[in-house]
Amino acid sequence: MYRITALIIFLCTSSASSQTAERELWLKKHGQPPVEYILSSFADHRIVIAGEAHWIRHDAELIAATVPRLASAGVGIVAVETLSSDSQERIDRLISADTWDETESIAVLRRAAWPYQQYGDILRAAWEANRKAPSSVRVLGLGPPLGWRETRLDYDEFMARRILDAIGSDGRALVYLGLHHAFTRYEQPTVLDNGRADGFMDRAGNMLRRGLGDSVFLIVLHRPFWSGSPSRWGYALPANGYIDCAAGRLGRPIGFDLQGSPFGSIEMDRAVYYAHGYPSLRLIDFADGWIWFTTIENYRGAELIPLSKFAPDAIAMDEVRANNPFSNKTGLTDSEIETLWSDTREKMKDYLAMRRWSDLPQAMEHCPNLP
Repeated sequence: MYRITALIIFLCTSSASSQTAERELWLKKHGQPPVEYILSSFADHRIVIAGEAHWIRHDAELIAATVPRLASAGVGIVAVETLSSDSQERIDRLISADTWDETESIAVLRRAAWPYQQYGDILRAAWEANRKAPSSVRVLGLGPPLGWRETRLDYDEFMARRILDAIGSDGRALVYLGLHHAFTRYEQPTVLDNGRADGFMDRAGNMLRRGLGDSVFLIVLHRPFWSGSPSRWGYALPANGYIDCAAGRLGRPIGFDLQGSPFGSIEMDRAVYYAHGYPSLRLIDFADGWIWFTTIENYRGAELIPLSKFAPDAIAMDEVRANNPFSNKTGLTDSEIETLWSDTREKMKDYLAMRRWSDLPQAMEHCPNLP
């Protein structure tokens, strides 16, 4: 009996290990470095959307690294959710100027209430590209104008319309959105406290796909998924940890299509938020491509720009007061804003704890436990 039990355990372990090795081998054969993967995706698509979780340093760095090479793929626009459409004329002047103006770049970020250096680096990457090849790339701010909530402007519809207007009949764009705005074929559910989905949202990516069909391509930038109870979502490794295990063994950042991959058919766990309202949900139903950089325990937050640099004078401080990145409270004093900035900087030192990702299993330690 002992020998039979041991044999069963060996076969199960060997099978799981073999599946991980097969996925790793597939990634090694078919995966590409992230920048190359984004550029290659334009071979068959006019719009490539990179869906992020916000504030992840390497995600914004990826977009900045891709910008100088967009023209080689016939792409003239990088559209960014976290830059305000209010600043479009300012952005256009900034990235076409003879010299780089860091103060003006920060003013653009201040208008967007987005004080993170790596997002500003996207603007600088566009300026550098245009210095080498004038007017080769345009940065399109997608964020609705200030006061959009009061006017009941549809946030997703506004972004989708700006993108469609900008690309015209034959243009192409790299679009950088928060993942929940980026969905194309997949429809995001609204979930009640009892866990039942009572409807589905219409996101910017959905609208783009209705307008342009299969020429819109969604790439998920690897991030944890909401999971658990609707009253207080926790987090889980995406794709049950299978991507982390295979890519982690490979040991380098990689991008890949889900169609035809050993990952596309993976079904989401029923506890994952995105699976609500669906009898079953495979990864290929969720997105078209995936980019993995490192296991989540190694993630770092974007660099918070010091307040003294972000708001160096009274006029700039008034802008922060009116459009605060960290608080909806109005009428904050300079001292209160400084405290808020300092507290946020301290929280971001432990980025995983700030995002409530600290309790995720260590990816590579989790791998032997996978079925």
